[in-house]
Amino acid sequence: MKQLYFLIALLLIAITTFAQAKHKPGQTFQDCKDCPEMVVIPAGSFMMGSPENEPGRFSNPDEGPVEGPQRLVNVRQFAAGKFDITKKQWAAFVKATDRPAGGGCGWAHLPGEDSLQPWLPRADANWNHVGFAQDSSHPVICMSWTDAHDYAEWLSKKTGFTYRLLSEAEWEYAARAGTTTPYSWGTTASREYANYGRDSVAGFGYASGPDRWICSSPVGSFPPNQFGLYDMNGNVLQWVDDCFSKTYEELPTDGSAYKKDMLLDSAGKMNWMIVKTACAFHMIRGGCYGDPPRMLRSAFRNWGGLPGAMTPDLSRSAGGGFRVARTL
Repeated sequence: MKQLYFLIALLLIAITTFAQAKHKPGQTFQDCKDCPEMVVIPAGSFMMGSPENEPGRFSNPDEGPVEGPQRLVNVRQFAAGKFDITKKQWAAFVKATDRPAGGGCGWAHLPGEDSLQPWLPRADANWNHVGFAQDSSHPVICMSWTDAHDYAEWLSKKTGFTYRLLSEAEWEYAARAGTTTPYSWGTTASREYANYGRDSVAGFGYASGPDRWICSSPVGSFPPNQFGLYDMNGNVLQWVDDCFSKTYEELPTDGSAYKKDMLLDSAGKMNWMIVKTACAFHMIRGGCYGDPPRMLRSAFRNWGGLPGAMTPDLSRSAGGGFRVARTL
């Protein structure tokens, strides 16, 4: 019996060694012709969150999710999508699964939109019907967390590998790519590196210099970060797997997603969330084409509801998309 256990242990070591040799940091791969291109992200540790002196830092939990307290997080090797999921890739999923279009998208810029409340959902607005031009190379938008989750599950069944959304810790680790500055390229926002909005307020997009798109830009239009990932900051927001949390207190430090579906006890501007549970909402990261620099930083945390969690239902936005991860 001891010999059997010894042989099993040797086999597990061999499998692990083979997997590590097969997936080297920085390597890119695709599991099928139409699958997203993936980049192997190295294992490592980083300080998650922003220092208290970072300009633009969100630190009041009554206003929304805060960027602290900073803590050391250990992340295992995994693969992340080189780009956000595109309209072409989403269209293939829709065709294969006969998925309904899913309306109710806010910020759609369609005729008749409420100019004072453009975030309100439009029943006729969906991923293939918004008020600005997108081709198949643009990131798919008007995505709910459920949409993103279902796409990852479909990829898993299609390929036999485990696809999923990034955890919030994995996302920030991948976005920082070894840096500690507000942006992976430095201390200040730059239209040389990202597609984002006006310098002070969120709203409609803004085009200037290399950022020539008022709304979404084709994936890969700006330089990649040090891990070889494109559009981690700007262009469209990216859903992650974590349930809502106001702070990083008591959250995992092993890189896994926060999934404690506890009753929320909110105050201030977020008191309407009382008697709702954390997993009725999920975190979303990265900033979009309409966001100001403050919301583009690698540490910035945003959130949204699952369909039906909010009234009106604000689960889909014309600035919201996603990218996938793959467990290695």
